[in-house]
Amino acid sequence: GPDFYKLRRAQWLTPTSALPRPAEPSSSRRKLEQVLSTPDAVTDDEVWYGSVEKIWKGLSQGGRLKRRLPMKLVIKIIHSAWLRDNTWPANAVAPEPDDELLP
Repeated sequence: GPDFYKLRRAQWLTPTSALPRPAEPSSSRRKLEQVLSTPDAVTDDEVWYGSVEKIWKGLSQGGRLKRRLPMKLVIKIIHSAWLRDNTWPANAVAPEPDDELLP
């Protein structure tokens, strides 16, 4: 229940010293970061068909990434896919969370 969740959350939020040092980003990841950082990248057909679609298809079918990606890139990939299949309506804005925990 809630007590178990609080315990697990505390563990998730506690930094560990055992984290491996991140590897230098590959050239393909740098290219993906550059492409997804452009304005309106999540709605751009060239961006979608150029690289994002293939990554999304792998993720949506339960595949694993060949290399780690930062969560901000994964979110942009998911957002782009959801816009295309109308899971996320165009021009929709996510509401501010009303359940944030105070520090």
